Amino acid sequence: MILIPNNAKSKESTLERSIKVLEYLAETKEKKNMSDIAKDLKIPNGTSHKILKTLEDYQLIERDESTKRYSLGFKLFKLGNNVKYIRDLRDISMQYMRELTRETGETSQLGIIFEENLYFLEIIETPNNKKTRGTVGLSLPLYAPAAGKVLLAFQPEAKRKKLLDNIKLKPFNLNTITERDQLEAELEDIRNNGYAVDREEVFLGTTCLAVPVYNAEKNVVAALGITGDTERVKKNRDNLVNTIHHEALNISFKLGYQLS
Repeated sequence: MILIPNNAKSKESTLERSIKVLEYLAETKEKKNMSDIAKDLKIPNGTSHKILKTLEDYQLIERDESTKRYSLGFKLFKLGNNVKYIRDLRDISMQYMRELTRETGETSQLGIIFEENLYFLEIIETPNNKKTRGTVGLSLPLYAPAAGKVLLAFQPEAKRKKLLDNIKLKPFNLNTITERDQLEAELEDIRNNGYAVDREEVFLGTTCLAVPVYNAEKNVVAALGITGDTERVKKNRDNLVNTIHHEALNISFKLGYQLS
């Protein structure tokens, strides 16, 4: 049974009011002071002050110190650009994912890092994969799935260390890596080999392969991979890896990546 805290309603109310403040500032043509915002949105002054302070702390709004008036912050523009970039990445990748599924007969997956986890941005299913069904929007820890390990392996060293420091290596099953030294050794192998393998580390009977996707700055921004029956994937691993690399490179080229 899920227990709902007594203050859940007030939290939702605060969130709704915060969204209304952002929408209000987006629609208005001029900066607004706290009194205007509280009056127009019918929010108590005390609550309005707390909301504005929180939004300002998160750089979602800005306050002009000379006039004490508020406007939308630059971070919202940045967030909007990030959303557009992710949508563009998905749209660009779709045709190559369909081709990957057609060529391999396996389910193809596109993953990114979101909130220090692997987030599946898109999945193209195949009837051959009867053991598991992927879900767009599914989030998994980085250390177990092939796509997550690729993303982890190719992060800059400082960021990779920070991610590893925050990871709790909990087993999905007996095949899951649960020792940091072992994981770091595998990440080095992934960087050397250019691809990652999930050896039934999440789902028994299912093996995944994944490779990096690069942007124009030669940074790894996504992982492209396939998932399928373990025996089938093991039998054709070399050919599968080559095919995944080919389609990942096509996506990378579309993102502005150039071979040096």
